[in-house]
Amino acid sequence: MPDDITFRRARTPAQDADVLRLREAVYVQDQERLSDTSQTADTFDKFDAQAYYLLAYAGAEAVGTIKIVPDSQAGLPCEDVADIGALRAGHRLVEFGHLMTLPDARNQKIGMRLMREALVHSVQTHQVTCILGDFFIDDLDGKLRDFYTDIGFVPVHGPYQDPRFTGAPLSMVAALDVPEAVRLCKKLGAEGNGLRRYFFQDFDAYARGSSEYADIPAGTGRG
Repeated sequence: MPDDITFRRARTPAQDADVLRLREAVYVQDQERLSDTSQTADTFDKFDAQAYYLLAYAGAEAVGTIKIVPDSQAGLPCEDVADIGALRAGHRLVEFGHLMTLPDARNQKIGMRLMREALVHSVQTHQVTCILGDFFIDDLDGKLRDFYTDIGFVPVHGPYQDPRFTGAPLSMVAALDVPEAVRLCKKLGAEGNGLRRYFFQDFDAYARGSSEYADIPAGTGRG
């Protein structure tokens, strides 16, 4: 795993441009999920007023990103397709989206580190108890990737064809119950899977800590 990766919140025009370059490189050029970077303007990007991106940098180059959308009166992107009303009872929600890394940077666990950065930040800043994601499954026989199920995500909607992307690929909305994942991690200890331990074995320590992204205001959750 590379140890020269740094993480920053996209705050400046240059960092916003890095997000768009990643979207062009991954979703348009590599995966052909979008015809151009503005294709999600009326869907995912309409939540940008309360959302923000974390970026992974290798030196001066942005090599990955993830979008964090705290729950608010505007709702969450996955609600374009899924009813998540039941999850709001007793939960504080965020949705993670647009997790991507440059093709040349894959298989270096940068996406995993971005997910953990987003989790730690969401716990510290938003006291999140449930994380949602809308994941591509078009190449997996209608199943979530092992990466997500090993962390603890479970399906809550789908599979469904997602018309927001070119070719309407199969997608699935899944949810991660953070307190339950922490409980299982503690219960299973070394017998549990390594990915869940990576995310949750030090949960008590980072939940008490202060976020380096603390200048980001917490969302006005509806739960």
